[in-house]
Formats: sequence, structure tokens, C-alpha cells
Amino acid sequence: MFNTKSHTANQSKYTRRYRPCHPLAQYAVNQIEALKLCSQDIVKAMGYPLKHTIPACDRLRHVLSNKHLGLDGSYIDKYFTADDFLAKLFVVLEIPYAPFAEDIEQIKYKLAHAPNPLPQYNLRADVDFHFTSGANWMSRAAASRFAQVHLPRGFATLDEAERESIVQEGICEHYQQYEGHLPYDGRIKGYRLTIEQNNTVMDRVTYGSPKSSGV
Repeated sequence: MFNTKSHTANQSKYTRRYRPCHPLAQYAVNQIEALKLCSQDIVKAMGYPLKHTIPACDRLRHVLSNKHLGLDGSYIDKYFTADDFLAKLFVVLEIPYAPFAEDIEQIKYKLAHAPNPLPQYNLRADVDFHFTSGANWMSRAAASRFAQVHLPRGFATLDEAERESIVQEGICEHYQQYEGHLPYDGRIKGYRLTIEQNNTVMDRVTYGSPKSSGV
């Protein structure tokens, strides 16, 4: 199914930063070479804002060099979940998603049934959006992405004090950036850290907004 011709020995300026460890990643890298797309062009076409270009390119390189295609939650941001990132990337690279859906599900299955998988942490703002009658599900989904708070790669491997410090810092930065500037007159009521393992929610921690005593 995969065209896995490697460019390791003769990589061009379009693909030299990628080190694919999965056949599907190699397929994507081959497409990047064929379409002559630089990483900045790809993330722009995916819908990332200009100010987020550098971290978006970092995520692209990570996903295409990660043996789990980033589905292990090792690199996330507020714009795309791991699944959504791959789906959008496939559109930009003109790769049909459906034929590879089973391969992606196999990766997720193996991750979920690993002996001792690391917990997955998800930090989001609890936002009260005032959606209008004309806001369809796509508009609502796009707005909800602004609620995602970025957690750095390797967050799950840190000790509790380090994780808590990063959470506090992330909440403050997110609140300063988005409170009063969210679509549909969104207002941040607080934040929630969700911890999952083996696709099961193990714990939830709630935080107030920085203007309150909850943070």
C-alpha cells in the first residue's frame, strides 16, 4: 500500500529535516518531495496562523519523525488534536485518509494496550461561548480549539511539581492572550486538566481563572 522509497541518501531542501520512522510517515515525506512543499507552506495550508509558524513546523517535523505519528500525545497544541493534525496534513499533501484509517487505528490500539503507557494530559479552558443561530458545527469546533492550552513535549515524564508549574504558567499565558479576544464573545470561566490512561479518564483537576483565587 505504501510507496516507501526513502530519501535518506539524497534528501532535498524540502525533506532533509524529516526522519520518518513509520511507513506512513515516509509516504507523507515522499509526497512533500513530489509536491515541493516547504514546512512553512504546509502548516500555512493546514490553517495555522502566521504567528504560530515556528512551533507548527516543529510539530510537523516531530509527527513525521515519530514512530507513532504523534498519536501518543507527545506533541500537541491548541489548534489540532493528534487525529485532526494527521487528517488535515493528508488533505494538504493530497493523500486520501480513508485507505490509511486502519493503519492509524492500529497505532492507536497498540498505544492503548502498551504494558505501561504514560498518562495523557489535556489542559483546556472552560469557555462560555455565545454561539449565534448561524454557527454550524464547523464554526463551533473551530472556536473550541482556542480553549486548548499547549503542554510541552515530555510533560508526562516530569515530576508533579514541574507539571504543576507548567500548568500554572500555561493557564496565565492563555488567559492573558485570549480573555476578551475569543470568538462568539467567549468568556473563560476556569481551566480543567484531564489525565487519561488506556483511554480511561483517571483524574480531573479544575483551576479558576488567574483573576480568581483558584490559580
